[in-house]
Amino acid sequence: MNEFDPAAELGLEHDKQLVCSCKGFLQTNNSARDLCKRFVSNGDKLYDMVARYDDIVAYVLNRTEGRSGSTARYIAPFLKAYGMTDYSALEYCNEALRPMPEAKRVMGHLVDTLPTFISTSSYEHNMMSLCDFLDIPRGLAECTEISFDDFDMTRHEAKELRDMANRVTGLRMPTQEYKLNTPTKLQKYEVEMIKTFDEMFIGRYQDMFTSEFIKEFRAVGANEKAYYLIDLRRRTQIDFDGTAFIGGDITDILALDAVCDRGGLALSFNGCDFAVRKSNIAVISRDCTVAAVLVQEFYNEGIEAVFDLVENWNRETLKKKDFPDPYLMSAMLASNPKKLPEVHIVNKDNVDEIAKKSDKYRKNLLR
Repeated sequence: MNEFDPAAELGLEHDKQLVCSCKGFLQTNNSARDLCKRFVSNGDKLYDMVARYDDIVAYVLNRTEGRSGSTARYIAPFLKAYGMTDYSALEYCNEALRPMPEAKRVMGHLVDTLPTFISTSSYEHNMMSLCDFLDIPRGLAECTEISFDDFDMTRHEAKELRDMANRVTGLRMPTQEYKLNTPTKLQKYEVEMIKTFDEMFIGRYQDMFTSEFIKEFRAVGANEKAYYLIDLRRRTQIDFDGTAFIGGDITDILALDAVCDRGGLALSFNGCDFAVRKSNIAVISRDCTVAAVLVQEFYNEGIEAVFDLVENWNRETLKKKDFPDPYLMSAMLASNPKKLPEVHIVNKDNVDEIAKKSDKYRKNLLR
C-alpha cells in the first residue's frame, strides 16, 4: 500500500519543474573553448573547427553516428596532449567564468520555487566553478564528467595529437550557415575538412590511446539531454507539459522540441538559430531575471498564462499585473529601466526573423 503523503494531500506537491542550460543564460563564456584557447596552440580555432565538423556530421550529413555534442569528446585528447590537468582546468574555469548579470539571484529564486536542474555539455570543471558561484548544489547539474588525470598518454601520442591539431588549424574555417533539415551544398574546402576529421576521429583515433580515453567519459549532447528529461519525468513524476526547459545551444534542440510539442514551456534564451526553431517562447536579453518571471508565471498559471503575459509585454501592464512575487517583477523592471527584454511567442510567421536576430545576439554575447 502507498504511504500517506500529507504534503500531497494538502496540494503542496510540485507539478512543475525546470531544466536549464548554461551558455547564454547563466554564463556568457564557452568554457570548453576557453580551455582550448588557454592550453592548446591556436586552440580557439581548433575548437571552432571541431564544432563545425560536429554540426555538419549531425545536421547536414545526417550520419547515424553523428550527434550534436561530440565536440566536448573530440577536443579532450588535444587538451590532454598539451598538458592540461584537472587542477589547471578547474583553476582556469574559475578565472574565466563570466556569469550573466543577476544569475546568482535568479537561480536562488528558481531553486526555492520549483524543482530545478541544469543539463549542460560543459565539462565538470566548469560546472563546479559555476555551481560554487551560484551557491547551488553540484548534484543539481548534469554535465560532461571527465578526469584528465586518470589517463596516461605517451609522449609519442601527445606529439601526434599536437601535429593533428596543427594540421586542423591550418585548414580554412567554414563560414556557411547550416539550416536544420535543409539540403546544403558543401564547398570543396568543407569536404576537405570533413575528410581530415574523418581520418582522425574515425581512423587514426581508433588505433591510439585516445580511443579508450574518449570512450571512458560520457559527453552530454543533444541525445543525452533528451534522455535526461525522460529520466527526470520518471523520478519526479512531472510530465513534459509541466516542464520548463531553458536552452539556447544546438545541444538543447531535442529537449526543447520535446517540451514544446507536449505543451510545456520551451524557452529559447539568447538561443542559436536551431534552438529558436524548437521553442515556443524566445527571449533576447542580457538580464536573465526575465526568465525567472516567465517560469514563475508558468509555475503558477500554466503555459497559456505565459502566452498571455508575452502578448501584453509592456511596462504599464507589467507594473499593474497581480504577480505572485511582486519583488521579482520589480527587480526585472528595475534592471531594464529604458527598454524591456525582448520576448516573443514563436510561430511559423516570425520564426525566421527571431531566429536570425537571436543567433546574431548570441554570437556577440558569447565572444
